Amino acid sequence: MTQSQFPHLLSPIKLGKVELRNRIIFPAHETLLQSDDGLLNDAYIAYQVARTRAGAGLNILTAASIDDFSFTQPSQPRLDSDETIPGYRAMADAIHAEGGKVFAQLLHAGREMYSAADGSAPLTFSSSDTYAERFHIRPRALTISEIRKIVEAYGAAAARAVEAGVDGIEICGNQGNLPAQFLAATINSRTDEYGGSLANRCRFILEVAQSVRSTIGPDIAFGFRLSAADLDNDGLEEEESLEALARLDASGLVDYLHIVLGTPSTRAGAMHIVAPMEAAETGYVVPFAERAKKRLKLPLVATGRFNTPQSAELAIANGFMDAAGMTRAMICDPRFVSKVREGRIDDIRACIACDQACIGHFQRGYSVSCIQFPESGRELTLGAYGKADRAKKVIVAGGGPAGMKAASVAAMRGHHVILCEASGQLGGQAILASKVSGRAEFGGIVTNLAREVELAGVTVRLKQKVTKELIESEGADAVVLATGSTPRLPSPERIEGIKHVTAHDVIAGTAKVGQSVLIADITCDWAGVGAALQLSQNGHDVTIAVVGIQPGETMPTYVRDKSAARLFEAGVKIINYARLYGADGNTVYLEHVAALKPIVVEGVDTLVICHGGEADRRLEREIEGLPIERHIVGDCLTPRTAEEAVLEGLKAAIAL
Repeated sequence: MTQSQFPHLLSPIKLGKVELRNRIIFPAHETLLQSDDGLLNDAYIAYQVARTRAGAGLNILTAASIDDFSFTQPSQPRLDSDETIPGYRAMADAIHAEGGKVFAQLLHAGREMYSAADGSAPLTFSSSDTYAERFHIRPRALTISEIRKIVEAYGAAAARAVEAGVDGIEICGNQGNLPAQFLAATINSRTDEYGGSLANRCRFILEVAQSVRSTIGPDIAFGFRLSAADLDNDGLEEEESLEALARLDASGLVDYLHIVLGTPSTRAGAMHIVAPMEAAETGYVVPFAERAKKRLKLPLVATGRFNTPQSAELAIANGFMDAAGMTRAMICDPRFVSKVREGRIDDIRACIACDQACIGHFQRGYSVSCIQFPESGRELTLGAYGKADRAKKVIVAGGGPAGMKAASVAAMRGHHVILCEASGQLGGQAILASKVSGRAEFGGIVTNLAREVELAGVTVRLKQKVTKELIESEGADAVVLATGSTPRLPSPERIEGIKHVTAHDVIAGTAKVGQSVLIADITCDWAGVGAALQLSQNGHDVTIAVVGIQPGETMPTYVRDKSAARLFEAGVKIINYARLYGADGNTVYLEHVAALKPIVVEGVDTLVICHGGEADRRLEREIEGLPIERHIVGDCLTPRTAEEAVLEGLKAAIAL
């Protein structure tokens, strides 16, 4: 049944002489699960194998540096010496044992090195000394002899990977890395045989391809990954990429081609490396794949927000591509492929493109995970839970993300769980977050967690408030408090002289506001940005005053930058470094948090308060002294984000 529903996606495909069991690929991506010295370890192997075990057609490992100057950050996985071979051999053996195939990806980041190992500004190399504006890097232009050494290093790294037992090699030429720095006319200003004409700018990638193919021989699969476009006014253009792809296709050196979008070099381009929900719809790489496919004969892999099997199947069926890279889909749901194969489509935990714990973790120096499924990236720790020693009767108070996660995992572990929600709907604050303009997909976390609650056999009681009397009458052995938070307000005397509402009321659509609005935002998260966008779209004159550097400062980088673009386009005025001091009449008094000087804003009809939440601890106080096991999770512990709520729900369920 499922094979007929997804006949193309689940069919085998050959990349060179290597046959994949299906066309669902887990592409290379940063995880920070490897050891600090860049060697592969048990945690990273377990992460990859979890996807292989569920049926992934191919695992492509995180891009590996090939020499001392090719990494993006110091703990980059490496293939620059023979000491790296045992880790890759262990990975290959583990994936092969589960019936999968594994490719190594080779990286030279060129000027896109974010930091040196000692914390100093990095010495970087590129086709030219063109400045990289996002990370403020001025690279050194490579000499001819240095280029030739790099070309040889690609071949040597490929040989190590093949010795370790991988099935294929992929070159990471995409998203602003060194091959792209040779291709892009806006970056490459050379006047020798590696610059000028597009044919000359393609010389480096063809020499790399020749070096690798001559090293690995004809039996190992070999592919090249490029950005179809940088999607910025200063970067690789689509036509440049298409020509490079066509030349690789005609070279006879590679077995397949792989396209993505974006570049880390610029703010606008970087949003498309791991595009947030606000920036791209599901499968938005497809039009680029369609145009590329018309010029290519080799199999084409495309990666770009495929979070459902339907979107990938349709693109393959239409002949726009041959296989789908589904990175975040399988970070969010490691069992994605098995669910597709078994026809359990409604059970797939669809990625909502929030960027928070996947790329968001990497950008803050932490290992990969997922806000919906915190077991991801923690396969050997939080993901290794089993059945409880003794079944308990558990009451979970609150049906937001924290409560739903606690309830579903506790029930899967064998406990008898009653999930009580005082309102008539599961979801808590996540429902409100999904009402923000451009972020409707965030509601997917509610849909997905509610499905897990259902599948786990949890008893759900809506419009049921948990009290001490209820806990006692049910004879519960344990209670999980997940009662959330309420909007916090400043002290009344500071704002009593002006009409005021909360950002939550604005987003919920229950607030009546005047024409001129000032948002006082101390949290610098989605609430202030969401309120500003909503009010602007409704025709109000909006100013947002933030305590931080910019609105959305605490949001994942690409979400923040997309929000900055949307606020600019909406004409929202921004005052940064500003805290609310007080207000009266139509005047709001702010204080510059660095200069400690006043900022006076006049003509304000409505003040919108965005001061975060206040933990709802009423039930905690009510049951104090009750001789019962208890766990406090999410915003009622202290208000934070959905990530912490779900993670704490998981930990509480494991502790029961």
